[in-house]
Amino acid sequence: MVKFSIVLPLGEYLRLGKLSEYTNHLQINLHTPACLLYTRYGSVPFLPPDIYEEIEQLPEFSFASMGYVAERKFALTKFGKGLAEFSGLRKRGVVLFQSDPTHLATVAAVGKSSIPVWTTGGRLQLSVKEYSICSKIASPIAFQAPTDNETFLLDVNPTLKRVKNSVTRTSGYLKELVSEYTSNKIIESISRSLSHSNRIRSLGFISLPWNLLEELAKKSLLVSIAGGYNLQLRLQSVAETDFSLCSGVVIDGLLQDLPVSSVEAREDTDENKSLKEFLTVTLPKVFAEIPPHLPRFITQIWQPLDITLAARSGCDIFDGSLPYRLSRSGIGWIYKDWDETNPLSVISDIRFLEFPLKESHKLHEKEQYLPIQKGCNCFTCLHHSQIYISHLHITQEMLAPMLLMIHNSHQCYRFFSDLRRAITVNKVDLFVTHASNWYFPPNLLTIDKTNEFKSTVNTDHDDV
Repeated sequence: MVKFSIVLPLGEYLRLGKLSEYTNHLQINLHTPACLLYTRYGSVPFLPPDIYEEIEQLPEFSFASMGYVAERKFALTKFGKGLAEFSGLRKRGVVLFQSDPTHLATVAAVGKSSIPVWTTGGRLQLSVKEYSICSKIASPIAFQAPTDNETFLLDVNPTLKRVKNSVTRTSGYLKELVSEYTSNKIIESISRSLSHSNRIRSLGFISLPWNLLEELAKKSLLVSIAGGYNLQLRLQSVAETDFSLCSGVVIDGLLQDLPVSSVEAREDTDENKSLKEFLTVTLPKVFAEIPPHLPRFITQIWQPLDITLAARSGCDIFDGSLPYRLSRSGIGWIYKDWDETNPLSVISDIRFLEFPLKESHKLHEKEQYLPIQKGCNCFTCLHHSQIYISHLHITQEMLAPMLLMIHNSHQCYRFFSDLRRAITVNKVDLFVTHASNWYFPPNLLTIDKTNEFKSTVNTDHDDV
């Protein structure tokens, strides 16, 4: 069972913590705030295990999505050792989420009695029973309870009725999931449990003996808090959730590239206006109603400033998709370490490089042999130059995103290390200024340059 402990509480919401779990007779830990090791289709994008294992500060907990499990349900069942062994993640614990944050739904697909899961072949509708079976087959150390998280699409804003329905459906999914996990054992154990104990917990739809609730809690269930950007509906979702059943909470259903309306997206210079308000105002009020001993996961938050604001509001664990987003789009992150002695300094240097380099033929001879970032000790910067990586992109070599993924992962984990250090010295507000130096334009990150390296069958799904 996943265990979370608060190491250092600071103020009402901010905290340092540690997530731990025993897997394969080894204890794995994740010091928070932190991100998971993002995987796509069961593996780290672009990198084989012997390469990504050499990256410094690599997280010991990994992110996986239900879509991959649902597509390979029969293979995983026959294999019988769970997703971590199947995917070669070795000792890493897998945290299973319903959705991949880099593969957003393009159409509304939520039904009253089914859960939409997006796979390489498109939408797959799962019943709660099928969702439960997939979570058991994957054998994750924790998994997200099903949720209606498609409250924001790419071209429309949700109505209040739509967001209310997401809360109602998410609550219903949880009740049905609990029923699925306990139905096989209720008949044989309920009479025995009732005769020995009067401890009953009411879930609103069925009364379960306490020992069954304990057994469900050992599954490390992560309950979902629905409600979009609406504070009252998020609080309603919290009120309808029985936290005695779970080992953590998940906040999702956010789309940071969409402001108040799609029209304002073209007119408003602050495209993330509503997201900033959610991270700084709504989240703290929601977390105030959630038991503090539970770890708080959040998905679809990846801009450095947004991560910092969410951590300041009490978020513990992020999906870790930023290195993949950058590498897929040919972006090399130039991250400068946080200097707590001069925390308010504004970085005037280049924040990132876009590959292939424009007008690379005009570079001075010495500039051609510079790494992506001077002083970086990742494998990419120690052994390869900017001009070589640019050449790999021009010639559409698969080594191009591999080298960027190594570098961007290295920078991402350094960023989280600096964030934890800022919290330790109680200077997170100053770190917000530091994080604001980096903003990756969404219009750049929507371009998948790895598609150019493929054969004639080009889709936005086969990019690993």
